[in-house]
Amino acid sequence: MRIPEKGEHGYTDAHKRAQLLKTFLFFLIPIAIFVIGYVTTDTKRNYFTILAIVGCLPACKELVNVIMFLKRRSMPQAMYQEIEAHAGGLVRAYELVFTTYEKNYPVHSLVVRGQEIAGYTTLKNTDLRPLQEHIAKTLKENGISGVHVHIFPDLKAYLDRVDALAGKEPEEIPFTPDERYPDLGREELIRKLVLALSL
Repeated sequence: MRIPEKGEHGYTDAHKRAQLLKTFLFFLIPIAIFVIGYVTTDTKRNYFTILAIVGCLPACKELVNVIMFLKRRSMPQAMYQEIEAHAGGLVRAYELVFTTYEKNYPVHSLVVRGQEIAGYTTLKNTDLRPLQEHIAKTLKENGISGVHVHIFPDLKAYLDRVDALAGKEPEEIPFTPDERYPDLGREELIRKLVLALSL
């Protein structure tokens, strides 16, 4: 069975499971080293103990990743299918979590068309301007300027915007391919850069 990649539906749950397994294995290795050292020397005061303690550092890093994803869930299948029915022809991404200095912003769906990015979040009564500005600023720093970002906290308003973007004719926008991703078109490159911003 194919594991969903970042930006695809089901990524959050799959990533959470993979991180839990990885964290378990990363903790298992230092424990095994400690036990081997203790059994072979009959004391905790040995180089194996030091190695085991140092070996816990990568495991702790993985544990932080697990904690970040613990409360997150993949979007419901019904919501995904409803959005897909509207956004099928657009460049899109799902289940993103953006971090700014002030706050984390879960964005369940995001579409790109020309100079427009529209996204949907379930965050209500939250000022989404810092997130919109953060995405636009990062894109500008990567050579893609003039992009308008709008994140909607209301699903119906988002789907209306998606329908409007899907109905627009593709714009002729001057674009020089990024040397890091020479095979990507402008909208695919925007998606790639947006995914890089997300956890």
